[in-house]
Parts: sequence; structure tokens; C-alpha cells
Amino acid sequence: MTLRKLGDLNVRYITIIQLVVSLIISLLFQFVIPFSWQPLNAYERGYSINHGDPGTNVVFFTISQWYFSLSIVWFLRRDNKYINHFILYSIFPLSLIVVLEFSVLGLYYDYIHIFPLIIAFYITWKKRDNLIPHYIIYYIIILTIWLFTVYFLKLAYYGAPLLTFILNWSVNTLLNIGYTFFVIYLKKRVESPN
Repeated sequence: MTLRKLGDLNVRYITIIQLVVSLIISLLFQFVIPFSWQPLNAYERGYSINHGDPGTNVVFFTISQWYFSLSIVWFLRRDNKYINHFILYSIFPLSLIVVLEFSVLGLYYDYIHIFPLIIAFYITWKKRDNLIPHYIIYYIIILTIWLFTVYFLKLAYYGAPLLTFILNWSVNTLLNIGYTFFVIYLKKRVESPN
């Protein structure tokens, strides 16, 4: 099946295909690709780090891994509103991570965070007019359930104190809500310049 034929599919079918390919990519990073290929984890714990080492995240359950996987499959159909919104709302958490990596850690090659951030900026620049404001509700619900579940089940992020984890979640949620209202404001302003 060529990319042109994929583009002709119904958005729901292509979303399922993109999610399945993302699932495969995430499973490869969990079970095949060495943990030391995760730049931030390798930087923090050393390049001899392995999957399952005490205190390490289960890669499959990290939101960053899914941002990365979905950014790869984004190329299969770049106008998929579901995938676009998920990547679009990654801009704030990924920006915070990349700024920390660049300014404090001196880590300039973290493709797991940089690549999806580039795609998120592209979507923001080229496709922000297609933003569907109420999608933020679904995004927040899904992300909240996901993050707190993996935190309390000690699958990912549990190395951070609960208060820090909640503060991080709150800041990113508020930034995404603010971004949504800002884009709505810009749309209204363009539609009625007076």
C-alpha cells in the first residue's frame, strides 16, 4: 500500500494503522532496542543501563516514547486530526524537557524528545488553524489517567516526588489550555479584523 493510497483511507482507518505502527515502534524500543539508546536515561544512569534495572522507567509506558512513535507515523498521513492534536499538545512538556537538557545537562542529541518537538512546532506553525478546541478535554483526560496510572503502578516517572509530579502535570495542563484559548483568540481576530 503506497502513501497515496493510505491518504485516501478514512481518517479512522488510518488512525488505527498509525496507532498499530506506533505500538510496534514502542514495543521495539521496549524489547529490542537497548535502553542505552534512550539518550536522557543513558545520560542520567550511564551507558550500561538495561531495561528492568531498579528505578528505571518501563519505556513502553512513557509518554515521551509515544510522542516519538506517533511523530514517526505522522508522516503516513499528516492531516490526521487525532494524531496531530496529540503531538500538538506535546509542545509544552517536550519544550520543558529539551530546554532543561540543553541548558542544564548539555544533552543536545536526545532524539526521543527533539524529533517530536520539531513535528509539534511544524504542526503549530502549519496546522494550528485546524485546532479543534474541545479536543483539549480528551487529551487532558487521557493524559491524566495515563500519567497517574503509570506513576502509582511504578511503571514510569515514580522517581520524582508526588508533589513534583503533580506540579509538572499542572503546569503542562495549564499551558495547553492557555495555548488552546490563544489559538481561538487568534482565529477570531483573523476572521474579524475590526
